[in-house]
Amino acid sequence: MNRHLTTGLAAAAVAAQPLFVAGWAILGALEGHGYDAGRHDISDLTALTAHHATLARLGTGLPGAATIAFALLALRPALRTQDGRGSIGPWLLALSLPGWDGLSDAFFRLDCRAADAGCSPADAFGSWHAKVHLLSFVIAALATIAAPFVLSRRMRQVDGWQDLARPTRIAGFAVIALLLITGVTSGTAIQGWTQRGAAALVSSGVALLAWRMLQLQSRPLRTATLAAGH
Repeated sequence: MNRHLTTGLAAAAVAAQPLFVAGWAILGALEGHGYDAGRHDISDLTALTAHHATLARLGTGLPGAATIAFALLALRPALRTQDGRGSIGPWLLALSLPGWDGLSDAFFRLDCRAADAGCSPADAFGSWHAKVHLLSFVIAALATIAAPFVLSRRMRQVDGWQDLARPTRIAGFAVIALLLITGVTSGTAIQGWTQRGAAALVSSGVALLAWRMLQLQSRPLRTATLAAGH
């Protein structure tokens, strides 16, 4: 039963990442009313004044919940060492941009879109839920930066994960670079694209972790099948 649950959580996490990317890509093209995907944030799609907010909230909230469940219920046990020591890496993944930030965007919404007339940053973050939105992003960004390095260190100690340790660490540096670029381009005509590039990279990393989990879960089944054949 545990194996089936783990497999289901990993499969859901794999499917959730392209759903998240497709959601903001499609809805960003459909939003209109002054919204420009190249200039404006993904979060604007779930704002109180967004025109397809319900779909956008589902497109961020469901993948976020799937990522959190995978991180805490599947990846966390899988990365325990033989002596039972856990790692904070899966917790950081749960708090990351594809996890907590995606889920929180569905509930803690901005008050208006940057594309709306008269919507200044002070207007967008005026309410308590918009302030929680901003705080959630800061927490998620820090967790996203730390997660690859913590996970990489633990992967070197656990069978089945060692070959992903180095790529995960390299991805961590790429994430830092993209987030820095996103910060530098904030307020420019390309901030939306740089943000989306960072989001796509991080989501791809989660999908890779979940895919490896699926591979590991299928090994006992294949071994048992081969043994039965002999």
